[in-house]
Amino acid sequence: MPRSESRRDRRSLRSLQRRLSLQSLEDRRVMAASLDIPTGVTLDDTDEFLLGRVAVTPVFLESDGSFDTETEDWSEEQITEVLDKILTGVNWWSDALDQLDTVHSLEFVIDDTYARDPVEIPYEPINRESDDYHVYATNFLDFAGISSSLGLSDRIQTFNSSQREALDTDWAFTIFVADASNDLDGFFPSSGSHRGAFAFAGNGFFVTTSERPASTIAHEMGHIFWAYDEYAGGSNYYASRGYYNTQNTNAIDNPTPGFEQEVSLMAGLNLLYTAYDTHESAASTFALVGWQDSDGNGVFDVLDVPLTLEGTGLLNEATGQFHLLAEASVQTLANQNTSGPQSDITINRVSRLEMSIDGGDWTTVVSPDTPTASFDLDIDVPASFSTISFRVIDAETGITSPVLSGTSTTPLLNSSPVIGYGYIDNDRDGLRDADEQVLQNATIDVRTADGDELPTGSIDVSSFPTYSDIASLNGVTLQGSTVATGVNLQVRSDDQLDDQLLFHVYDDQLDNWTSNLDQRLGFEALFEEPTGYVEVDVIGVSATSYARIEAYNSAGDLISRVTTDVRNHANGFLAAGESQTLTLTDPQNEIVRVVIYGHAESSVAVTAIRYGNLSPILTNTHGAFSVASLPDGEYEATLTPENTDFLGSTETILVSSGELVGGPVEFTARPTVSPRHNDSLSEDVDQSGSVTAVDALQVINDLNANGSRELAWDDSEGNKVDVNNDGVVTTLDALRIINYLNSQEVAEPEPSSMAVSTSESGTDDELESSSEPIAASDDDDETTGDEVPADNSFDEVLSQPIKWVAESMSDDDSIRFA
Repeated sequence: MPRSESRRDRRSLRSLQRRLSLQSLEDRRVMAASLDIPTGVTLDDTDEFLLGRVAVTPVFLESDGSFDTETEDWSEEQITEVLDKILTGVNWWSDALDQLDTVHSLEFVIDDTYARDPVEIPYEPINRESDDYHVYATNFLDFAGISSSLGLSDRIQTFNSSQREALDTDWAFTIFVADASNDLDGFFPSSGSHRGAFAFAGNGFFVTTSERPASTIAHEMGHIFWAYDEYAGGSNYYASRGYYNTQNTNAIDNPTPGFEQEVSLMAGLNLLYTAYDTHESAASTFALVGWQDSDGNGVFDVLDVPLTLEGTGLLNEATGQFHLLAEASVQTLANQNTSGPQSDITINRVSRLEMSIDGGDWTTVVSPDTPTASFDLDIDVPASFSTISFRVIDAETGITSPVLSGTSTTPLLNSSPVIGYGYIDNDRDGLRDADEQVLQNATIDVRTADGDELPTGSIDVSSFPTYSDIASLNGVTLQGSTVATGVNLQVRSDDQLDDQLLFHVYDDQLDNWTSNLDQRLGFEALFEEPTGYVEVDVIGVSATSYARIEAYNSAGDLISRVTTDVRNHANGFLAAGESQTLTLTDPQNEIVRVVIYGHAESSVAVTAIRYGNLSPILTNTHGAFSVASLPDGEYEATLTPENTDFLGSTETILVSSGELVGGPVEFTARPTVSPRHNDSLSEDVDQSGSVTAVDALQVINDLNANGSRELAWDDSEGNKVDVNNDGVVTTLDALRIINYLNSQEVAEPEPSSMAVSTSESGTDDELESSSEPIAASDDDDETTGDEVPADNSFDEVLSQPIKWVAESMSDDDSIRFA
């Protein structure tokens, strides 16, 4: 078996990569915008895990004799034979996958353009040492029209990227095939690093002679997707890489007592041939290429990540349709590869939005089949239903989002840690009815249980003059995060981006200030109080920029990270000067540090950082709201309607383990003025324009007929009996009128007059709790003053018969108590 990836091979690759690192970032190619490539890929991610569709481009090399003596000549029969071996070799992986009983598929698309018509070059590859691969690879890339300003690895990745898009695949790699049909042994000269075939893991190509068998094609392809050699002289037991950072535990030098090497395509000859025949390999071998199913559900870990669905919905009573306003997206598993760009990638899709009524079958509403999707839909629903539910699903894996549900009266709400809605509870029953209006654009103010504001803050370059030093401000400390970066930051203008103000770090190695943040130069934000929400405004600096933000807790553990991709930007990257806001959330509120830098050899700049529960929080068209995150504890939340004709409520919120206790917060609102209250003159119950004893009688008669009661907020029919505007009709309302009348008396009241007291025995609280209504007596006999209790308590007054007499009618026709 050829010793792929020998020490000399790896040294050669490292040397090549060092040369590549000297290339200007501005010379790097720009990846065309495409929503069909895997989510999260960069220009250099063409072979990260072995699932989906893979473009394979065999390049058959034909010497034209202009430099080396031509000894080989491809025949049509030989071309077909080698293409068949390549197809058989790559399809070994498809057949192996089929045996694993998973939901996944693997398809290879062979572009035989450069095989059916071999590419002429000045050299005869089979007669040259294997280390000369870069010579004929360069010849081909010139022929393919790939810019020579790039390094070899970038040129090959550029070609592979173009093939990926042209052939509509997820991945792409190239095979350079040296004709060896006339060679004595069919191998490269022994003086080189390799004899028969060799691959560069993660760099998108391998080289082989035409005489190598299909098993060699399969083996070398394993390297393209990060698999290690496991035979003696290959990679060792302690090596690890691949999407899960898998250790090479099936290596022959495994020191575990009693270790027996398993059959594997990457092992020595006998085990390799057995693996090739049986389509088997060790679990670690398969994990290195991305095939690892930790929970045994038939979905490999890299794609076993729920989709997101966030939004709200509400039944429109007028149309009978359900209005859904939502956003859906794929999510990615964090890439732990020790090699390559370490991009977080998925090939999952938001294939369908599905709906279920009252727990019935899921039916398709729309089929976006994109990594992200926005929904603003009016959906026909049954005239009567209890529950409506929605989810999104990836058709290939069956992975779904959390289910969002609502009812015919309760809004559908997203899955944020703290959610709720507000409405006008007209009948005051604490339950929203279909005709009760939700509150749009209402403000939600969340404070601590003691009424203090929650920690929040921001630092924006626009707030500072040029050359300002930035350290600690608004609960945030900014500083350099890498060895090459000085601690201090400044706000400076940048001529790269039209003199825009940007945060600058000091480059200790090059001794200058720069706004270009990359993996060598980054900066971090440290928060005085842990938070669960961080926003960062970033700008692309290089032609193709990927901003990455990582969040850490107090123990230094990575909580989450976000990178510019198609989930939050149409192109999947930022062009120079293009801006975007990236957001990190943590339901547990443990973020104490974020690090910001350009990902995948790109550069970005930063203009602002914000954190905490940023104001204002507004309800949407469905009256719904969400709070990104709150630390565990108790809070007071107040809803203030946009319409000042209504008053909102204050509710207590309890958060435990990052979750809202008791379900969504329901805010109710009431009119600022009760519909049965005269806002012009409270005591003028009959709206006659003046206050008389008749107004008190109106309240008394209402109480006699209906008793003390709460008023519905839409109950506007009848006299304005809610004198104190509290939404409740009690004896207190009558007392307010009586006291008002007494206060208007100019003359000293006669001994027989009914003066009403609010002494200790007749407080407002006692009056409110009185269950005995005031009633007008039908007795025509005049009541004397002696019958009025000496202490004038209102409860005692109510126990006496009351008679109204017209006495000394004045110009205002007022009625006095006799």
